[in-house]
Amino acid sequence: MTKKSWLVLMIASLLFTLNPVASPVASAAENGHSGNAGHPRNTAYYVATNGSDSNNGSKKAPFRTLEKARDAIRKLKAKKGLPPGGVTVYLREGRYERSASFELREQDSGTANKPITYAAYPGEKVVISGSDLLEKSAFGPVVDEAVRSRILSPEAREKVLVADLVGLGITDYGNLSRHGYYLANDLSEVPPMELYVNGQGMTLARWPNEGTVQMDEILDPGPTRKDPNGEVHTRGGTFTYTYDRPQYWTQADDIWLDGIFGYSWEWSYNKIASIDPAAKTITLRYGEMSGIFKNWYPDFHFAQNLLEEIDMPGEYYIDRSAGKLYFLPNAEFMTADPTIEVTMLRSPMINALNASYINFSELILENGRDSAAVFMGGSHMKIQNSEIRNFTNSGVLVNTQSRFYYNDFEGVPGTDHAIENTHIHHIGGTAVTLTGGDKTTLSPGRNVVKNSHIHDFAYYHKAYNPGVLLSGVGNRMEHNELHDAPHPGVLIFGNDHVVEYNNIYDVCKTFSDLGAIYMNAGETPQERGTVIRRNYFHHIGETKPGVEGVYPDNFTMGLTIDENIFYKMGNSAIKNNGGSHILTRNNIFVDSKVPYDYADLFLGDDPDDQVPMNYMPKWLALFAANNNFVGTPYLEKYPELANFFTENRYYPDTNTFQGNVIYNPVVPRSSTTNENGAYDKFGLVQYANNWVTAEDPGFVNLAGGDLSLRSDAEVFERIPGFLDIPFDQIGVQGKAGTTLGQDSYPVQGVAVYDDNVTVDRWKTVKLRTAVLPWNADNPALTFTSADPAIASVDGGGVVTGQAVGQTLITVASAENPQFTATVNVTVEAGDGVMDFTNFESGANGWPQDANRSIVKEGENRWYKVLNGASALSSKSFSEYELSFKLKTPETMGNAATLYLFDRQVGSGSSRIGYKTRADGSSAWLLYDPAWAILKEVKLPGHDLQPNTEYEVKMLVKGGDISVYVDGGLRLKGHDPGHNAEGKVGFYVAGVSHMLFDDIRFKALSTELAGILPVESQIRMIPGEQRSIQLTFDPSDTPETEVTWQSADPAVATVDAMGVVNAVYEGETIITAVSAVNPLIKADISVTVSNVMHETDFENGGNGWPVDPNRSIAADPDGNHRYKILNGATGLLDRDFESYVLEFTLKTPVVMPENGGVMYIFDRQDAAGSTRIGYRTRADGTSGWILYDISWQKLAEADLPGLDLQPDTEYTVKVIVKGGDIAAYVDGALRIAGTDPNHRPLGKVGFYVSGFDYLLYDDIRVSLNP
Repeated sequence: MTKKSWLVLMIASLLFTLNPVASPVASAAENGHSGNAGHPRNTAYYVATNGSDSNNGSKKAPFRTLEKARDAIRKLKAKKGLPPGGVTVYLREGRYERSASFELREQDSGTANKPITYAAYPGEKVVISGSDLLEKSAFGPVVDEAVRSRILSPEAREKVLVADLVGLGITDYGNLSRHGYYLANDLSEVPPMELYVNGQGMTLARWPNEGTVQMDEILDPGPTRKDPNGEVHTRGGTFTYTYDRPQYWTQADDIWLDGIFGYSWEWSYNKIASIDPAAKTITLRYGEMSGIFKNWYPDFHFAQNLLEEIDMPGEYYIDRSAGKLYFLPNAEFMTADPTIEVTMLRSPMINALNASYINFSELILENGRDSAAVFMGGSHMKIQNSEIRNFTNSGVLVNTQSRFYYNDFEGVPGTDHAIENTHIHHIGGTAVTLTGGDKTTLSPGRNVVKNSHIHDFAYYHKAYNPGVLLSGVGNRMEHNELHDAPHPGVLIFGNDHVVEYNNIYDVCKTFSDLGAIYMNAGETPQERGTVIRRNYFHHIGETKPGVEGVYPDNFTMGLTIDENIFYKMGNSAIKNNGGSHILTRNNIFVDSKVPYDYADLFLGDDPDDQVPMNYMPKWLALFAANNNFVGTPYLEKYPELANFFTENRYYPDTNTFQGNVIYNPVVPRSSTTNENGAYDKFGLVQYANNWVTAEDPGFVNLAGGDLSLRSDAEVFERIPGFLDIPFDQIGVQGKAGTTLGQDSYPVQGVAVYDDNVTVDRWKTVKLRTAVLPWNADNPALTFTSADPAIASVDGGGVVTGQAVGQTLITVASAENPQFTATVNVTVEAGDGVMDFTNFESGANGWPQDANRSIVKEGENRWYKVLNGASALSSKSFSEYELSFKLKTPETMGNAATLYLFDRQVGSGSSRIGYKTRADGSSAWLLYDPAWAILKEVKLPGHDLQPNTEYEVKMLVKGGDISVYVDGGLRLKGHDPGHNAEGKVGFYVAGVSHMLFDDIRFKALSTELAGILPVESQIRMIPGEQRSIQLTFDPSDTPETEVTWQSADPAVATVDAMGVVNAVYEGETIITAVSAVNPLIKADISVTVSNVMHETDFENGGNGWPVDPNRSIAADPDGNHRYKILNGATGLLDRDFESYVLEFTLKTPVVMPENGGVMYIFDRQDAAGSTRIGYRTRADGTSGWILYDISWQKLAEADLPGLDLQPDTEYTVKVIVKGGDIAAYVDGALRIAGTDPNHRPLGKVGFYVSGFDYLLYDDIRVSLNP
């Protein structure tokens, strides 16, 4: 049936059922009442819920319906005309259910001095509702096993209730239908039935309960709006998914997806045509406007209308074939006498065509599937001091009809309609649409929404359904408070509108690439003249990219944006995308990232740029069709149109930014902005008298939220002529809503849905809570754990198991802490995994954007971090084991960098770095938060090879950090300045990208992580035997059993106890392999030669002691040396017999004035040692001395000057054979002698005194056979 034929039948049936009408003449005479203020005494009719349309409409005998009162006024007008002061229809207290529109036509009009008013009787509450009431007793347990088996949650299965709608006489449930961006609405039907409990809209059962999921691969993008024959309405595209939930939806046959499947502005509500659980594919029923594809703003969606997914209190599902309503009760439902309603009214509650001078006052209009009111044509229709709530399609439509209830209309757009002092909330689409005015003559419509509170709109039509839509010519939006919406707060089309004194915040919460006020009129440049002034924009886009404040997009032109205040704007406060003749002046920007953004994406004169390719042809055609607007009001009002094609259309330079204040006390301004606080890549904006200040420009109390300027504010001196912005006049003045409406909703109770919860250690569970009433002004809750060591809880009610045990969590109202509820929490051991992400079903909190994305290689998905990008975990950790897969790119090069951030807070953290260097080497480094290198392990080649997959593990306990690659230790160090807790993540540089997968955080345990040889490099002489010493990570692991193997037993063998026997000169690897986990192993490099020990200090001390007095220091060229300070001794922890000791020695820049000493210890044991000494003396001489164990001089060689000069490097050799000792410097003998009492076996080393330090390197001890 067509909409028109359906409408005719509906009206005919309505007329057929009307009761006979009593003569209004007598009732008019006896119903005198002092009605509307400002008008003479008027006539009154009365309507009451217990009235009758057979009555005469007097106070004592009221009518039952509005239609009867309306018809009585018609008859009164026809017989006697309207009385002085007009007519008031008083509705007595009560709830009036409507099943059809209240129709008003021209014949129902009043006049300027004789208006018609429909109002609540003074002091009484009147609700006009489009819903049917259900009794709580109509709901009972679900006993049908076929239904119960479909509900996935075992807990919900026992709690879901069912109401038999058919048995209650309710059979019209409506249908879910296609709707969304652009042509998607061609197929939309009247929105379906919705469920309300105590005025709160319940949730159609969905998955996931919170948040969204994403498409995986696009197998078929499907048709687009540009495809012929309307194919976009007949079939959809196909994509794969990575989540597993659809496998449980095989019995559901009416599943809908809500989300973005392409461009961020093309929101869609699309049905699932089919699911293939085996292939993990979803095919959509309808095409998307631009097809389905991946875009720079991530796609997202959730599934809806699933009986299977009822598991959250407040979720419902309607079985339309059986006429059953399934509902999981929420806290409001569990109150003693809840109001339970289902919406029934399918058309606008008030539908006025060509009617004038009719007022609606002190009324509550609620619960319709369509709209609250339509004013089409006519003039001076007004809704005032009322409340409009819970309409699915839209709120108030002025000069625009409902798409679902369209009447033939002949006439011109109406003027001077008003919505004033009204509270409009929980509207599914646009809250207020104001069109009107004459686009030929530019005569204004003067329609206005004023002094109203508008919030929580666009929950059903989520895109391009603002709180206020201004179209046509000369309409106004003033003194409103507007907030909480997924898409724009205000949309503007047309000419000469005024948006002033509005308080706008918390909009654009779901989508990107839009603004709190959005305009897109580049193709119609004659649409201009709008003024946006004295508004307060705040807390917009703080956590979402692509969300702006005022956003004239796509070459929109000819605006004035002045005397506004922008505060806490997360992106651009004003984003001018290629527009011209936009005047921005006398605005205040506080903590705005980009105060003014002259976007340049579309600028340019290349043939394939936007203007030459798309806009210029349309502009030329437009101006040609309108004779360049000669002789029209447009050219008279906007004389700049005469220069449209002589101005620079490719790089417009007619925008002005002047007299503005920019102040960023907390949020840093973007580094892309210039000295005027603007982003302006090509320097096209005209600037004057802007003040970018580091000091408060003169606010009364910024911290307290009062952004009024003091009379002595510095800004008045800094910017000549700066106008004071009347901050106290912005927003609603007085009250929005009915006189009897509550001004506040205090908390009356706190509820929890689970008295007992169980959570594994390190896992989380979010407490399901509710505040009563649901619309309390301050619904904030506090959460307190009786024992945070067992279970902690954050401010959002997320509980984390910390230790096995039980505790109690108290939930309390922040407003009134006497209202509390408690939850018993049991923490079980679980698997010890703190967090795990395999990227097969999303990023699990890891950031995603153009630089950090999920990519598919083969059948596996990786997290791809591009060159120059970093990625931090969403969670914080203290002590942990991190493991992940790392895949390198095909080219690594000699400047690759990978950082692992450990417990980052702000910008500071310990860091583990891997670097490749120009000489072909690589290194693992440990940095402290100040980027000081705490430890470096150098490797002769690249440790990470190109196009290779590695298993990386990092253990963090206190300041101790260990890093393993494929089971082998790469670095172990300690950062005394580590953060106790913070985020963990990665940074990639010097390569195209790196891939990460299977990122797992585990609690530290005694499970073996690594085998740590005490010495990783051993030098032995043939025939020598040595036992290899091992330690284990963690130190308390019981898994210490290992097996041993030698890569070349011909060089060295190893027995089951780790005892190595050197066989023949050469090199081999001795490997210790864990008996518990063979993937964990440690290699010890064994060199059999006459060199017994060698240390270059590039990878630690290798047996030489390291502490603050004996450290490893790096030269500017990167070489590491062993630095022994004044008064310190360094002994190698190994014993030698006869040997050759060789090393390089570097002296300090400044030599000691009063003499310095260096000793070389020969075979020191507990009894002492022979010593070679070098001394400098105060007289400038020096000498080499050989001492015996009792410090007796055995030999001495005096030199007339300093043998060792300052800041000089020397090669030193000491040859020891039995008691014979000789020392050489740069090949020249310095001293030789014999100690008959030498120690037979002992350690070698050094002592420094008098010198600030001495530097040692390349220390080698060789066999002296």
